[in-house]
Amino acid sequence: MRTSHSVEVAVVGGGPAGAAVAVRLADAGVETALFERWPAPRWRASGVYSSPATRGRLAAIGLGPDTLEALIRPIEAMEVTGPGGAGCRLAYGPPDHACGLDRVRLERTLLDRASACGAQVMEGTVVRGLEPRRRATGVARLDISTGAGQERWEARLIVGADGPTSLVARAHGVDRPVRRFRRAGLTVHRADPAAAPPGVPMTARLAIGRGWYCGVAPVPDGRVNVGVVMSDRELAERLSRTSGPASVIRSVSDSLPGPAAAWQTAIDTDDATVALPLAHRVARRAGPGFLLVGDAAGFVDPLSGEGLHRALISSELAADAVQADRGGDAGALERYDRRMHARFAPRDLVSWMLQLFLARPAMVDYAVARLAQRHGLRKTFGNALADLEPAARILAPRYLLSVLRP
Repeated sequence: MRTSHSVEVAVVGGGPAGAAVAVRLADAGVETALFERWPAPRWRASGVYSSPATRGRLAAIGLGPDTLEALIRPIEAMEVTGPGGAGCRLAYGPPDHACGLDRVRLERTLLDRASACGAQVMEGTVVRGLEPRRRATGVARLDISTGAGQERWEARLIVGADGPTSLVARAHGVDRPVRRFRRAGLTVHRADPAAAPPGVPMTARLAIGRGWYCGVAPVPDGRVNVGVVMSDRELAERLSRTSGPASVIRSVSDSLPGPAAAWQTAIDTDDATVALPLAHRVARRAGPGFLLVGDAAGFVDPLSGEGLHRALISSELAADAVQADRGGDAGALERYDRRMHARFAPRDLVSWMLQLFLARPAMVDYAVARLAQRHGLRKTFGNALADLEPAARILAPRYLLSVLRP
């Protein structure tokens, strides 16, 4: 073991949530080290469709207009189709276009931004073990592997940004298994010969089938991201009949309703990736010496397209809490947990409600058809999914009755 290093805040995980919180902390003068296991950003199963508010949150941590233009394909609408063919269009006109993001380039940009702000960004560094903060020492301990060997680090505070299988959550005893609605996500990028010029808004698709759904989001560089979500049992059954995840995605995308699109027969531009399980739950998001952000702080399902926006919100709230805590506010971390619950509990309830709908195809078609006929209800639904209106609005009994009445 090499000589110990110390830092005020250690961020475990260099995805958007971890990199964004490192940007905010380092920019505020907090001594911050970020540990990311991969030597460079790489494509992995993750969402790329995000709220219109995402652009503003990225701008708030220092990403300029030219950078955002390169990272984001504006999306003017989401075309939704049900299992029986019912359809509706959720529109996001200017200036509130939704975002289709180049996820790998975004991670690279945020990590570079964190480094420029003064954070120690250590890519290709694996956290092998974590000892939570003890009252006697006032520090947590991390055992890490680098290209140069083993090191031990000490930190006053740990930020867990290490995804659904968070080591930080496990080490602090707050991770909880999800036993219902166990779903797998499969994603791949495909060339789109019919892509509009850079910066021109395009339309995304969400097709809901029997036991699965498929999202298609235009992203920069003339590509679309194709994401398929299905139960772990359905995935295992399909894999037994095909040559791998790419074939499963191809079989689903080939079956989408409506006229064939140019991207459906185009080549994959990267390897198909799988995430299993998608859902992740924690007992709490903060405690003595630690905070959880992004997917590590809990996630239900990507149907509502909120993962990246949630990551950026949690990084903002976490950075505020860390600064308050180091300033002597003893309740700052507990307050972060309460603020996260208040912010996301209604959205999580919406996600669970949507899961119940997905289990009943006839109900999905009925609801989609009613939304197509009722502009005001459709607009509220789209805005709530995009975080432009409170999620609680579509949970209100009056709203649900208005959607479901004949």
